[in-house]
Amino acid sequence: MCTITFIPLLKEEKGFVVTSNRDESANRKTLPPKVVEEKGVKLLYPKDEVAGGTWIGASGKKRLICLMNGAFKPHQRKESYTTSRGVVVKEFLLADDVLNKSESYNFEGIEPFTMIMIVWKAGLEVYELIWDETKVYFNKLENEPHIWSASMTYDEEMKKAREEWFKDFLEEKSTEVEDPDVMWDFHQNTKKEDKNLGLIIDRGLLKTTSITQLIYSENRVEMRYRDLLKNKDYKEYF
Repeated sequence: MCTITFIPLLKEEKGFVVTSNRDESANRKTLPPKVVEEKGVKLLYPKDEVAGGTWIGASGKKRLICLMNGAFKPHQRKESYTTSRGVVVKEFLLADDVLNKSESYNFEGIEPFTMIMIVWKAGLEVYELIWDETKVYFNKLENEPHIWSASMTYDEEMKKAREEWFKDFLEEKSTEVEDPDVMWDFHQNTKKEDKNLGLIIDRGLLKTTSITQLIYSENRVEMRYRDLLKNKDYKEYF
């Protein structure tokens, strides 16, 4: 779970586009997105077959949750953890109130992560929750374009470099970035001289295994998913 971008749609009060590149072991099995109902709540997410959770999903509770490995800096992984981070994502998708969930949830024994939450109830709200294994950092962010890069894959210098060329991209494309296809192309075809900065990586077993895009527009949630290992595309909505 390596790179996430968020683009609000200026033409709609609550509309947005979130696109995520997942960097994972090529051996980790994943099922494509599917609309399901769990505990009476409609969910849409690709499923991690290993732990049964997900790294990105939308909920009938009018929210999107997207997770990246790591907090502020790389950490040494332990042999085991009490709960998979993908399961945490599902629990936040199902929660009645995601803000209360953030305050009351017990994160002890969970590997560090960064979680982006987009809520579209009264308006469009963007939140960032970071768990560094000792403390929770919770922030409400400005409703403007953002890019996040996973700390387990990119150091601070790399993150800043990516933020700069994302800023240049926004200036070059202007309102075109509100077109989901433009952001889809950005996540799939952006090339850098330093391959370690690119959005598609191949570091042996660690690869960009999929791209997921979620669009909320005109009261409809649509998820576009590309399995890069199988070269297959999927689309689901509710």
